Amino acid sequence: MNLKRALRDSHWLIRARVRAYATIVLAVEVAALLILAARTYDVFLPIDPPTSLDYMSFYAAGTLADRGTPALAYNEKIHEQTEKQIYGDPRIPYFGYYYPPVFGLVCGALAALPFTLSYLLFMLITGAAYFWVLRGTIRDPVLIVALACFPAAFLTVALGQNSFLTTALFGGALLVLDRRPILAGVMFGALCYKPHFLLLVPVALLAGRYWLTIAAAAVTSLALAGLSLAVFGVATWQAWLTNTLLAQSVFETGRVGFYHLVSLFGAVRLVGGGTTLAMAAQAVALLIAAAAVAVVWYRRADMAIRAATLIAATLVALPVILFYDLLPATIAIAWLIRDARRHFYLPWEKTILCAMWPVALLCRGIGEKTHVPIGWLLTFGLLGLALAHYRRDLFSKHVAQEA
Repeated sequence: MNLKRALRDSHWLIRARVRAYATIVLAVEVAALLILAARTYDVFLPIDPPTSLDYMSFYAAGTLADRGTPALAYNEKIHEQTEKQIYGDPRIPYFGYYYPPVFGLVCGALAALPFTLSYLLFMLITGAAYFWVLRGTIRDPVLIVALACFPAAFLTVALGQNSFLTTALFGGALLVLDRRPILAGVMFGALCYKPHFLLLVPVALLAGRYWLTIAAAAVTSLALAGLSLAVFGVATWQAWLTNTLLAQSVFETGRVGFYHLVSLFGAVRLVGGGTTLAMAAQAVALLIAAAAVAVVWYRRADMAIRAATLIAATLVALPVILFYDLLPATIAIAWLIRDARRHFYLPWEKTILCAMWPVALLCRGIGEKTHVPIGWLLTFGLLGLALAHYRRDLFSKHVAQEA
């Protein structure tokens, strides 16, 4: 009973402990990155066979674009050959490239630099953008460190992924939405490089009546698409559209292991469910997520609740979302903490939030070894907390009106 009360009330989670835990986790992550880098560059215990970073797929696509053959980024065989040529060892694994040509504009610029410098610059710039959004959302240095050492942040750096950029655009748009709606629209529009993350944004903006933001997002997306069309040509867009069918099969058939996914679709497939059942389950998740966003945004809940709901609902709704794509959850958590500080923490809330760190870190390994999916529990738990905050907000307003 005492343990249950401790987990429910979380009085043990004082600020000093949060600082200590965050410092330890950050130190371990930095050490892990240094060891990984040393092994990759043969300083000691080199990895054999050698591996590379997910970033290699971006760099190879940019290299092909700089050579004047951007459409070949979507030719799996040629893209793989390019990756191996850049690395200098044919034994490295292949990292596929499925992004629309808009992202090719970024990749082309990055590929103009040597690989290591390009990777470091991409991490530095996008990481700084993410940090700016995180700091703007919650101005507490202890919590900023705790959120910045969320496992998805570590994995983003370790793999050279673009989650910092995605989170900065998504979280930044929500941060400035009420004050600078046009800038928010530009940020949402720039997210067209990873279009599935925009799945529920129109629902939120339409329900919230953000007409200027909708217009700015549409103009930005069209402008970036038009620019990439002018630079790369129609053939590149045609190649990408054809490649999207390949991308769908890659994730549906398990070429990318289902344990990499943290969606309900991935969970059903991991435990042996068929594609039809998995898609049906994901469709239900999508409907629940869309309904939650529509209601919360239509009723103009506090921005902290709306932002957390949209981010969490997006993570729930997407069928293809990998472990490093969980980084936007840190912005949702920051908004929930911000709202809790204005009112109070809900029972079990601190415990649930703390549990998200080990879940995010271990979900892939546990899924691979045991075929037990746990990643989806994080996204659904986050959405549940956001809706619980919304319910409390409704109750508080009702009490105030009665008084």
